[in-house]
Amino acid sequence: MVQNVPMEEEIVKEKLLFEMHKKNEEWFSAHYQELQKKYGSKFFAVKDQQIVAVEDEMEKLLRVLEEKGIDVNLVFVTSIPPEGVALIL
Repeated sequence: MVQNVPMEEEIVKEKLLFEMHKKNEEWFSAHYQELQKKYGSKFFAVKDQQIVAVEDEMEKLLRVLEEKGIDVNLVFVTSIPPEGVALIL
């Protein structure tokens, strides 16, 4: 039986990435109201349960992340509508 070690390593990396994103998304959900007051109508990035960048436009946010050397695949990027505004999906 031949083992595919690189494939197994890739699966482990994907699981770790999933867990990291899950933790950041859970942190975002737990702090939603606080973040809405502070960052409503802005785009922001969360890494390790902390805000690492905030900008008015997505393109600017991505540029700032790149300038900081932060891999966009390793952050939770989102925006929040301002207080009092509801989005209908």
